[in-house]
Amino acid sequence: MPSRHFRIRVPVLAAAAAVVAIAGCNKADKTDELFDSTKTKSANAPITVNALDNSYAVILPARWYKLYRVDSLSSAERGTARPGALNFVYLPRDTTQLPQTLLVMVVYDSTAWLKVKAAGGPPPGDSVAARNGRVYVLALAQSNPFSAGSADAAKFDALALTATEKTLLVKVNSSATQK
Repeated sequence: MPSRHFRIRVPVLAAAAAVVAIAGCNKADKTDELFDSTKTKSANAPITVNALDNSYAVILPARWYKLYRVDSLSSAERGTARPGALNFVYLPRDTTQLPQTLLVMVVYDSTAWLKVKAAGGPPPGDSVAARNGRVYVLALAQSNPFSAGSADAAKFDALALTATEKTLLVKVNSSATQK
């Protein structure tokens, strides 16, 4: 089979380089926006993240805007909790640092939650709502994983939920039924 050679003309290569350079500049702007949500969103607008099965929503404060991603937990990590746990992970400004969990929202069937609470040791979180035979459990980071005085340590602390925010965190869908 004959080999094929492709030749890229210099003007095309220069144009491609310019596009990459411009895209890089836009990426830098988005990174700055990632850490200052007041530039793009009202400080009064909460963020709603729906569970995969739409049985509930997590209502986050506006200051969390673009500072996290939502991951799932493996079966081993969630234990006897129902599938679909939401793991909210802080995205550090310092890209040499690993993302860190801010909060985990899990749902247990009420009987499974009673067994978890009856087992020795601290429970895996605090119950913030109970409806339709399910218990909604919030687990927060126990400490700040970033170096004291760093920008990420300050931002991580600023994302801590107040007592009022914790009580308003979960909105259970009234049509959610036990499956």
